[in-house]
This record gives sequence, structure tokens and C-alpha cells, in this order.
Amino acid sequence: MSSYRQQTLIEAPVESVWRQVGDPNTYPSWAGDVVEVTELDELKVGAQFRQKTKTPLGTSETPFVVEQLDDMREIQVRCLLSGYYLRWLLTEAGDDTFAEVEVGMDPKRLHYRAIDVVIGKRWYRGVVDDMLDRLRTLVR
Repeated sequence: MSSYRQQTLIEAPVESVWRQVGDPNTYPSWAGDVVEVTELDELKVGAQFRQKTKTPLGTSETPFVVEQLDDMREIQVRCLLSGYYLRWLLTEAGDDTFAEVEVGMDPKRLHYRAIDVVIGKRWYRGVVDDMLDRLRTLVR
């Protein structure tokens, strides 16, 4: 299992940042690898949805679950097929937001393990860098 974690300051109020990271329905507008989110009717722990995502091998549509949710503070979603996950932890920092974001995979199947080992950490870093750039532009 590999992952990439980054801590950063986002120059926007925590409410503005949470409106984006706290609702997977908004991910296609700023999370560069997310193409579409469907079937997420109510945001709560255990809620499942489908996400169409750009991957190193093309595009895939997979089931996700909201694993952790603490309003205005933390969200973690995980792909039920691959084990890929995204976790955001937010802290108010005056008028800005301190964010910790982690992307990784806890692969259960052999081909996902191979992807994780070969390109995982480098790909996750690119995903995080891209998300943060797009998110900063959106919340300013």
C-alpha cells in the first residue's frame, strides 16, 4: 500500500474549501481526475456513489463509499473495487484553511497491487498537486 500526503495552507475560509472537498458531487469541477459523480443522494457515512475517474490506464466507473465524515473538518472516500482513497482534513487558520490531503490505495487484487507498486506514489502526488492547484483557483 502506498500513498501521498501533503499539508498546505489554502488562502480561503474553511467554509469555502469545505463546500468543495466535503461533497463528492463537486469533485468533477475541480478534482482533475474525476469526470463524473452519480448516485450520491445523501452525504453521510456509509453512503455509496459511482465515480467516473481518469486512471493511468484510461477511464473507469467504480463504486465509492463515504468512510469518514465530520462536517467542516474531515472526509474520506474509498473505491470499493480498487481500494483507492482520498482523505481531506481541514482546520481553520484565521481567514484561511490549513488542509491535509492524502491519496493512496490499499489494493485487494493483484493488478491493483501492481499499479500501486509501479506508479502509485508518483501518480498520487500528481493527483494531489493537480487537485490543490484547481481547488485554490476555484475558492479564491
